[in-house]
Amino acid sequence: MTNYVGLKCPVCGKTFTAEDDIVVCPQCGAPYHRDCYAKAGKCVYEDKHGTPDAWAPPRQHNEDGTQGRTKRCPRCGSFNSDQALFCEHCGQSLSSDRPEYPGVTPPPPNRTPNNAPFGGQGNNPPPPYGNYGQTGFPGGPPPYYPSVDIPNPNEPIDDIPVGDVARFVQSNSQYYLPVFMNLKKFGKNRFNFCAFLFPGAWMLYRKMYKVGSIVTAVMFGLYIASAWVSEHFLNPIYQSLFLQTGIAGDTLTPSNEQIEKLMGLIAQLPTYQLYLMMVPALVFFAQLILMFIFGFSGNRMYLKHCIGKIGAIRQETARPSESAVRMQEEGGVNISFAICLGICYLILSYIPSIFY
Repeated sequence: MTNYVGLKCPVCGKTFTAEDDIVVCPQCGAPYHRDCYAKAGKCVYEDKHGTPDAWAPPRQHNEDGTQGRTKRCPRCGSFNSDQALFCEHCGQSLSSDRPEYPGVTPPPPNRTPNNAPFGGQGNNPPPPYGNYGQTGFPGGPPPYYPSVDIPNPNEPIDDIPVGDVARFVQSNSQYYLPVFMNLKKFGKNRFNFCAFLFPGAWMLYRKMYKVGSIVTAVMFGLYIASAWVSEHFLNPIYQSLFLQTGIAGDTLTPSNEQIEKLMGLIAQLPTYQLYLMMVPALVFFAQLILMFIFGFSGNRMYLKHCIGKIGAIRQETARPSESAVRMQEEGGVNISFAICLGICYLILSYIPSIFY
């Protein structure tokens, strides 16, 4: 991210320090003290947005003296590292030679004459494929493009402009914006592997605190229940069975006679003990089912969260500048919370072995 230490606030003229509470203009990236931005009510460079004279951070030099941030975003004007594929500020694609739909030749999206993707200027040429109506391809279902580029910022998603969604999502918006548009336009979804592998942690990382806390509690509760049943009920049963069959703890391969005797003893167990022996497997499958559910529905849940939060912010704020500041604060990700959750999970995972 851009380092603003040493730059001056355009309103008060004071130099930024590492301890300052800094906010940036969502359009051009100009930094301000939070109080100064609220006092001004808008970006002081507003009349220059979208022009070559828009605010831009000074170019930073690498240790070898070369300039490492020379790639300028065509949307917000921020400078990025030479190797960056997406703008660090607004998520705009910086690969000018990359086709909008890699690997496929779809009909052009519906755009008004003067809105190139994500804030670019100029008119689009007329569609070379004719009139495709509402379905995209004549006589066929709507196409699904897994690599759809970032759409126009004024295009709505449930009455929320895509630009506002991008400002709220912030981190990894180049992935989520095309996914959201495909969900709304074509009803197509992607499997979210982060939501599958770490459902609760992923939700808390994406600031879905309420549902993330519930999911984390449920998953951990299932784990504790399985560990408690195994320690207090199943281990004594297995120890008794192994003792009767002569299977020791260091036995690598039981004999056929020992296995037959063990199966016979298990068949003679009371019904409730047989049910208890099924608990770990049932808990495992329950957790696996929940993981698949969140993997398939994670993107939909996150889209609903984004739309709901942005809508609430827009209703509760009177000025666009206030909305931009709140979206920057309430959106994005919570890295520290996710790290703390991971550490707590590792600690709690050892509790059963410590106390049991």
